Amino acid sequence: MIRVAVALVGFGLLAWTVYDAGAERIVEILPHAAAWLPLALLLEALRIATDAYATRLVLGERGRVIPFSRLYFVQLAAQGVMGVVPAGRSASEAAKATLLSAWIPPQVAIAMGTTNQANVLISSAAFSVFCIPGALATSGDTGLAWAIFAHFVVLMAAGVGMRVAATHPEIERILARRWPKLGERARLFHEASRDVPVVALGPVTMMFMGRAIQMVQYAVLAHAVGLDVSVLGALAVQGVNLVAAALGVFVPGQVGTAELVFRMSAEALGTTPAAAVSLALLARVPQLTFIAIGLTTLMLWRSRRRAGTA
Repeated sequence: MIRVAVALVGFGLLAWTVYDAGAERIVEILPHAAAWLPLALLLEALRIATDAYATRLVLGERGRVIPFSRLYFVQLAAQGVMGVVPAGRSASEAAKATLLSAWIPPQVAIAMGTTNQANVLISSAAFSVFCIPGALATSGDTGLAWAIFAHFVVLMAAGVGMRVAATHPEIERILARRWPKLGERARLFHEASRDVPVVALGPVTMMFMGRAIQMVQYAVLAHAVGLDVSVLGALAVQGVNLVAAALGVFVPGQVGTAELVFRMSAEALGTTPAAAVSLALLARVPQLTFIAIGLTTLMLWRSRRRAGTA
């Protein structure tokens, strides 16, 4: 019931934002911008590949024996789950762990999921640092730059905190003392988590590259809706996108919240509210396309497993 209510609030925000930004102008912009969507779709496919490769790096020796094509399809399925569930990253990692159960034991799967979540936070925080100069260059108003800086602080602290909690021996001992029945599971989880450094440069760098690809994708879409995008401008747009994703984490697909954040950032980006909201709406096309592909992949995978062919 809560999920339905959250989704309805998101759709309500979406409707209000489109109306406030100028629905007629948005309708004029979007058809002309659609020609750039194939490139945006290709870039989204490449970004998903970086997440798949980051998972391979997290798994170490175990990851190298899993065919990359299988890892990519697992990442597609996880992408579908993440797009329809509030705070979808946790659910997507759980789905990924289930689909990889033939290659990795449960404690390794749980460690992989928590490590991937932390790496996403760390890589997003690190990339947001580069977005701050872009925000300062596009507007004399420092509000956007401060929002991006806050994004950096919160996500970096959360990501590193997750990794410390998953790897620190004292935390393992505390869990074993307070919940003896869970002690063995906690030990196996912490041992698996310690296979990867607290901040694993390989996986984090790969996810950082994914954010760079996403920045190019948003720059393409910004150009499509009429923004004059330089490198600094592209960084500013990506900064807005990262802040929007963080603020809308509990809304499935950030519906409504992403459009609202772009609407509020229009002046800082040096554009009109209609163009800013059009950019956010246009970005929905690759997002929804790969959510659909991911959910279809998940259903086909489960059908094959039930039939005993996967």
